[in-house]
Amino acid sequence: MDIIFKYKRLFGILVAFTTITILVATLYPSKTSLSLNIWDYDKIGHFIMFAGWTFLIGLFRVSSTKRKPRLWKVFSLGCFYGLLIEFLQYVVPTNRSPEALDFVADALGALFAIFVLHFLFKSMFPSEKAHTA
Repeated sequence: MDIIFKYKRLFGILVAFTTITILVATLYPSKTSLSLNIWDYDKIGHFIMFAGWTFLIGLFRVSSTKRKPRLWKVFSLGCFYGLLIEFLQYVVPTNRSPEALDFVADALGALFAIFVLHFLFKSMFPSEKAHTA
């Protein structure tokens, strides 16, 4: 697990790249009309994007502080970013519209990442309790 601490800058670059990619992908004008299928590929895409983004945020936090972060803070960041995107879809004229189910998929993706991070950090910090990082 030393690789996480060794490549701190790489995690920062990955977080920045992923943040920008998600922002562009979710705000780029849509050329097709939305399907009525609730759990279509769009929701799966939201789940995967936010699971990956939240996972990278967790790795970045631990690589920066060298301590186990409080996972509720990492989860909150994932949810906040999802909510911010839905708000931007409402206010920015991009032919995109906010959907509550997109936010639900974002939050579920973030929650999935938290479960994965929990077990990863448990193996990295076996004798530590969560710190206030």
